[in-house]
Amino acid sequence: MADFTHPATWDDLRVVAGLLNAANVRYALIGDYAIAAHGYNRFSEDLDLLVDPSRENTGRWIAALSNLPDGACRELAGQDELFQQEGEYAVRINDEFTIDVMPSACGHRFAELEPFIEERALDGVRLPVLGLEGLLLTKEGMREKDRADRRVIEQAIAALKPAG
Repeated sequence: MADFTHPATWDDLRVVAGLLNAANVRYALIGDYAIAAHGYNRFSEDLDLLVDPSRENTGRWIAALSNLPDGACRELAGQDELFQQEGEYAVRINDEFTIDVMPSACGHRFAELEPFIEERALDGVRLPVLGLEGLLLTKEGMREKDRADRRVIEQAIAALKPAG
């Protein structure tokens, strides 16, 4: 086991998506990597995942991410009720790289954001990514970084609308 995590890479994301897909986890990539997946240059050291908070789905993502090299997620085994309480929180998994897993983003639960999930492919691996409209909802925070992201996403949405 490494003493430190390394910044997450696209290869790390591909591995994570493969593990989650094989376990039939309901999830979507959000945060900086999702913005980058839409073609906007972003740098992030971690992966942010929005997950369906149901007990069944929680058990599946815990089991899937337990297969990462350091096995850091194994300590969550049996905690299928992890996301049953309402609230804004995340579980941080520090394996070889860091993954933040959350049932909601900026107060918006998985069920509310699910209609905005788009399917992408990353080196042949299915990658559910929150679309621009959904990402905009997750950038309602007060952090300067969120306000900057919000401006970029709003401009991108405006650019994609047909002229008329």
